[in-house]
Amino acid sequence: MKKAWLVLLICVLAIGAAFGEVSGDRENISLKAGPTEPGEGLSLVWIEAIVYPKTVKGEKVISLGIRTASRVKEVSASFDFSANPIPLSTNDNMSWSTTYALPDTATVGVHVVRYKVIGKNGGAIQRTVEFFIEKQGWLPRNVSFVTTGEKVKTSGWPLTVTATCTALSGTSTRQLQTGSILIGISKVPWYKVMFDDGREGWVSATYVKEPTEDYFYMGYRAYQARKYASAAKYYRDAVTINPQLVKGYVWLAKSYMASGDLASASDAVKQSLQLSPRDIDCRVVANALAKRYLALANTRYREKKYHEAVAAYRDALALDPNSAKAWVDLGESLLKLGLDREAKDAWREGLRYDPQNSQLLAALKIKGVDLTVLRSDDDVKAKNSVSSLVAEDSLRLVKGERTSKGTKIESAIKSVISLTKSIGTPIAERGWKIKRQGEKFLVSYLCEQGGGGAESFDWMVDVDTKRVVPHNDNARLLMSRW
Repeated sequence: MKKAWLVLLICVLAIGAAFGEVSGDRENISLKAGPTEPGEGLSLVWIEAIVYPKTVKGEKVISLGIRTASRVKEVSASFDFSANPIPLSTNDNMSWSTTYALPDTATVGVHVVRYKVIGKNGGAIQRTVEFFIEKQGWLPRNVSFVTTGEKVKTSGWPLTVTATCTALSGTSTRQLQTGSILIGISKVPWYKVMFDDGREGWVSATYVKEPTEDYFYMGYRAYQARKYASAAKYYRDAVTINPQLVKGYVWLAKSYMASGDLASASDAVKQSLQLSPRDIDCRVVANALAKRYLALANTRYREKKYHEAVAAYRDALALDPNSAKAWVDLGESLLKLGLDREAKDAWREGLRYDPQNSQLLAALKIKGVDLTVLRSDDDVKAKNSVSSLVAEDSLRLVKGERTSKGTKIESAIKSVISLTKSIGTPIAERGWKIKRQGEKFLVSYLCEQGGGGAESFDWMVDVDTKRVVPHNDNARLLMSRW
């Protein structure tokens, strides 16, 4: 027992050290970790399943990884949009990884990776990890020779080895000497590199010097020379190597703005604001870009191109929502398109930032809006969206689970509802609802009694271990008595 806990402790410390090299990007790792459950096909004291990044924002490339406390025979990954397994490679049968270019079928939204881990004796388990694809904006760098759905190869950037170290290449290792030059391809948290003989491998990021500041300086020189396309390229390289480089995004936005590419400038400055919302340079560039969009919107409005005006006003407000005049003009543009309700919504939204603005209040009053009953602006969209694949699996597990009397849950619920109706109690069925609760999923059957009282039967589901546990009194009663 002591030995098992020692192995677990060593594994956790090793994994923590590896993640420490992600340099401030830990929040963008999608991770599922813990020991296997009794009854699973494989017994492991600890396993971690990883997807990086958790939110794919530009280039559709992710890194996949499995780390275990003991050796396993094989690891593969499949996706909700493709059942074709992707093999992961390893050097020690404990740390498995690969880099993967997402195909065009991977649409914006929530997706899942399903890892299949096979032990030395043939037993197998699965681990499911979610990630999210955002709407694609500017690409951090150009990727060449990428076949969608295959491992990634890129032109990369130069890295200098700072200390003698061991690198992984295929199934073998190789020694690297101080001063050796490599080509960096990806970093999560090890670098995927290309050696001087053309072969690819992996080396710890702590043993190489990254040319981040070199690229930033070259970008600044190009910007000063008014070579804005070249400047943007260097700044893209800088933020690709170090995604936390706020000044890189700021100057990337300035380069795009100087070349007239407002959309790419907007993407870059939004990234800088996400990293450092109070940074004065970020705010200055954002406000300058918002003014450019406002000027464009006003021009399109005068030209009676109202659809384009609406788009430009929204772009401006995304960068500077405090401009009451922009909210007023957005509403006026929407009115010109016959979108009265949307115009009122825009003016109401503007009041969130300037509650006493006379123009916004006057516009709403003219349209007959009762200003004493303005709707609440605190509506929050649910962010716990669940992949359809995970939702289907969770629901299937609950419906098929049996009560202590041997009845399937789905049949038991139908019987309870029928009995309730038969004794004269009006009841409206609202159906099944699934939402994320940490690493598990809450599956509920909702109904409403005649008096308006809401009821639910709740179960907590782990789609990997296939455990279904009742989560409220209604579900517990159903499981024990029906």
